[in-house]
Amino acid sequence: MNNISLSVLLIISSALIGNFVIYGLARRRIPGVRYFCLLMIAMIFHCVGYAFELLSDTAGTMYIWIRVEYIGASFYPFLIMMFTREYTEEKSFANSFVVTLVLMVNVITLILVYTNNYHFLYYSSVGVDYSPGFPILALQKGIWYKIQVLFLCFSIFYSISVLMIKLKRTSGSYRNKVLFLLMGVSAPVITMLLYLFGVGPIYLDLTPFSYFIMSISITIGLFRYDMLVLNPITYEMIFQSINEAVIVIDSNGVLVGFNNVSKEFFPSLSKMKIGQSYDLIEELKDHNLDSVNPVHDICGRKYSFKAITMKTHRARIYVANDITESENAKKQLEILATIDSLTGLYNRRFFMEQVERSCVDGVFMIIDLDHFKVINDTFGHFEGDRVLSDFGILIQHNFPEHISCRYGGEEFALFMSETGLGEAYKRVESLRQKNNKGTQISKVTFSAGLAEYEIGSETVSEALIRADQKLYEAKAKGRDRICF
Repeated sequence: MNNISLSVLLIISSALIGNFVIYGLARRRIPGVRYFCLLMIAMIFHCVGYAFELLSDTAGTMYIWIRVEYIGASFYPFLIMMFTREYTEEKSFANSFVVTLVLMVNVITLILVYTNNYHFLYYSSVGVDYSPGFPILALQKGIWYKIQVLFLCFSIFYSISVLMIKLKRTSGSYRNKVLFLLMGVSAPVITMLLYLFGVGPIYLDLTPFSYFIMSISITIGLFRYDMLVLNPITYEMIFQSINEAVIVIDSNGVLVGFNNVSKEFFPSLSKMKIGQSYDLIEELKDHNLDSVNPVHDICGRKYSFKAITMKTHRARIYVANDITESENAKKQLEILATIDSLTGLYNRRFFMEQVERSCVDGVFMIIDLDHFKVINDTFGHFEGDRVLSDFGILIQHNFPEHISCRYGGEEFALFMSETGLGEAYKRVESLRQKNNKGTQISKVTFSAGLAEYEIGSETVSEALIRADQKLYEAKAKGRDRICF
């Protein structure tokens, strides 16, 4: 193959790579794309420069094009490392110190290539060889050339290692994404090793030609598996929401990503890999996370889900919060706002609200425990509280179908809905007689007042006042009796 054919192949490869740059710029907000584009631009400089170097016939002209090549080639170690670092979110090894060191070495490389005639640190000698059938630069490698290659090998080894780890942790179509990216990164490694060990035409750098193979591999990954769009799309958001569970699912119901908190909330995720079906999440398979109700009861705990659809509609992000404690606290507050903690009956305010909402006729009853102050004074307030608690249970047991409350102190109120005055009296009198026989709360009698309530004729408060008046009438007549 002559120099013209080789140059045409490099120009075609450059054109393909240029398409990747345009594709990436349209998706520049995706993690890793910025360095992906810069890496592709660097390869374009290398390919185009080497194409014109092969077409040149003097050493001076050829070296001018080498300077063009190294505008991109000098920064391969830095760009390859940064692309892999951003794409995989691996920043523990490739920390700021390491990437700064690599960048400094690459900048020095560019300077030394441009000033090589003064020191020969990068190329120890520069000549022209005609053995391939056309003129080609015969370059002897200097000390800094070896340092640059060492850093390039280091960067590529880092990238391959990180991608291999990622490949092991994924499955399905997402495994294929990483596999094609790994193949793309590996192609230049093979040709570079062949060049360094003298395999192939002497002085002919095979590395730029590997970009054509790499272009095909990345093309398959980009357009068949949408490699840059679906795989790393959510990691930045996941780390920003570290206290929440984040699960990302693509349009086909496949897991794109999930964070460590989600594995704590939903343990079956610990056994799953990226690329598996969302339906395999045992805790969530019976729950529609897109339902109107965002709260779901899962394994005895309550979670609130928020769904976020990406603009491309290629993935949905589900953010889950464990709201078990807050929901329990809310319920407790609701109970405290409606229930008397000592007796377990409704409080006075909620009792009146419930009666007004019921919109039915009935009978109000107000009960007062006789001589309750004597119990407190004789046996203490703890015994008094026990008596009140037991009497609350007594009312609930005997009138489970009716609304009752602790009306205040030792007074209780009951609304017997859709009940006549005579029937109400019989039931309360039966309770009083049983109580007096010691079968319920021994030695504690009660007095009661009854009043009928008819909707529209008076208010709830007015009916309660009449029942209260009847209670005072019962107490005035000697207590332990019922008046109506």
